[in-house]
Amino acid sequence: MTEPRTEYDASLDRQLRAQGPMNLARAYETLERLQLDGLILAEPVNVFHLLGYWPQIALTRAGQPPTTFALLTRDPRQAPGLVTSRFIYYYTYVDGGFERDLQVHLYLEPGDAAEPDDVAIRIDPLMEFANAERAPLSDIERRRRQKLDAAQSLHGTRKDAGTALMRALRAMGLHTGRVGYDHPLIAAICERHQLATTLVPADAALGWIRLVKSPLELQLMRRAASANAAAVNQVAREIRAGATYAELRDAFARAAADAGNRSVFFTIDRVSSELSDQKITDGQTFFVDGVSHHRHYHGDYARTVFVGEPLPPARRAAEAVLHAWHAIRERLRPGLRYSDIVSIGNEAVKSGGYDVRVGFGPHSVGLAHTDEPGSDAQGFHRKLDLELCENMVLSVDCPIMNTGLGGSAHVEDLMRITKDGAEPLHDASVGVITV
Repeated sequence: MTEPRTEYDASLDRQLRAQGPMNLARAYETLERLQLDGLILAEPVNVFHLLGYWPQIALTRAGQPPTTFALLTRDPRQAPGLVTSRFIYYYTYVDGGFERDLQVHLYLEPGDAAEPDDVAIRIDPLMEFANAERAPLSDIERRRRQKLDAAQSLHGTRKDAGTALMRALRAMGLHTGRVGYDHPLIAAICERHQLATTLVPADAALGWIRLVKSPLELQLMRRAASANAAAVNQVAREIRAGATYAELRDAFARAAADAGNRSVFFTIDRVSSELSDQKITDGQTFFVDGVSHHRHYHGDYARTVFVGEPLPPARRAAEAVLHAWHAIRERLRPGLRYSDIVSIGNEAVKSGGYDVRVGFGPHSVGLAHTDEPGSDAQGFHRKLDLELCENMVLSVDCPIMNTGLGGSAHVEDLMRITKDGAEPLHDASVGVITV
């Protein structure tokens, strides 16, 4: 079994309460380079990246318009901003025990009246959360009340979300200039209020910021990667002939949960469909590729599995991907480009005398399986030939692309790019798993 959660997890959670995971130094540099005065964020993953808070409503109402916004200016002297409903602030945000200074702006209900007057409305204390005074307040009730009163005393409460967002933008100086945004609702609100702000899609800025991890992000990535690799290895070692692919996916989800992660996907022998009813057979060679996350940071790990004695071409294919990956690992360093990685891998396959095709796919990993900037190709995301940089977390997919070899093979590890090389974020000592 994988190890359960430990005090190390509690340490990470304490850090998340004190600061968001975003690399703020990188953020300020990126905003300066792209000539942006700040960011207005509504997508839950982006709110979490800046504030360490994942809006609860997004977990239960996927696809609904956002109700929480996070703001960042280019001025490092300004605390980030949080715009959310009074109810959500009281009922969910405060319970996280966040200690970070924020500029908090609250509202009563969703919507945008676009009223010209920016006036904090009076709140009847009996309107909601009224104290019936029939028993002492619990610690949770008392803390919620204190935090809510403190937030309202600074900026008051607006009637609706649009008005509160406008109040926050003006207070933080984001009502003019060039500002990045990540959701069409933000643009619509700004247009209704005739804000003198030039809005720019924030995807590029956020991608460049995420590429270089903060110290807290690296700790979260190491935790996620270690648990994910352990879960994949546990499932792989327990594979037996007759097991269905569906059973293996369920086993991975349980193993990931036991290790404190949440399963995202588990690919078996190139098969990702959850409806597949394929079964493992004796003598089969195939790869397993598992992704799971801890506090929204992802692990990504793949290995080749031999069930008994593999066919010679399949064994040779497994050797090829390991040989190429080891050649790549030795040369990872800042300054190397994605195209260089592909060239190194292809040359290693050729020089090793392997007559197979390996697909080398480098990608950054973090809050998403592929977490990196790209170019805009008429609305589509086009991959860039990125240059590796220190504290980037890199994966290089190395799957065999040929069929007709008697099986599939793959190896994948998560590597932190260091000042002059790279290091794995998890135990990478096992190359092939034989059961």
